[in-house]
Amino acid sequence: MIFGRKAREASEDAVEIESVDEEFLDDEVDATDDQLDEDAGAVEGVADDDFDARVDGPFDFDEVDLDADGVERVEFGPLIITPFEGLGLQLHGDPNSGTVHALLAAFGDSGLELALFAAPRTGGLAAELREETIEEATQAGGHAGVADGPFGPEIQRVLPMEGPEGEQLFHVSRIWLVEGPRWLLRGTLMGRAGMVEGESEPADVFVEFFRNVVVKRDEQPRVPGELIHLAMPTGAAQG
Repeated sequence: MIFGRKAREASEDAVEIESVDEEFLDDEVDATDDQLDEDAGAVEGVADDDFDARVDGPFDFDEVDLDADGVERVEFGPLIITPFEGLGLQLHGDPNSGTVHALLAAFGDSGLELALFAAPRTGGLAAELREETIEEATQAGGHAGVADGPFGPEIQRVLPMEGPEGEQLFHVSRIWLVEGPRWLLRGTLMGRAGMVEGESEPADVFVEFFRNVVVKRDEQPRVPGELIHLAMPTGAAQG
């Protein structure tokens, strides 16, 4: 199969691993509890079981031919991404052990955090994680619900946070959970893109970016739900 997704123009600067502006991670929303309940999404009206969340990607490595289109990509171990001009990348992990847990892609005042997990061949992990995430948000005093998204059911989450002067504020995000062959890719959309619906601007940039992700899972036996570590790409510069 030819990897036919159209990618934004790649840039050498875009593949540098750098410190990105993470102000959007603490984006605040001043809203009432009633508004938060509404914004958190509803279980009604989510995509049906016949919806193929991966029809346009993200893809498994065995499903595509990455040499067929001449597009520049960057491999972070089991995750292969297509950078574009203006994209900032940052790896999150444990500096003491050198393990990398997640990749943050930032553009403008928004960001998308990617994390990869082992999943059973039979599927079902996404539904399980959605339930756990909603329960955890409730226990933290926040709100979360399920709504239709570009990749099927997505979690729309609002968590309480304390402002600089002790005032009550809220952090808003959208979470995509997509299962492939023995893997699950989680995308957490933050900043202004986490506050819009569907593929509205500026979320559209991250929807395209997420669709172009390719997962190259190893054959190592893993427990379903186990986090799969990423890696620094060979020859990548650090800023």
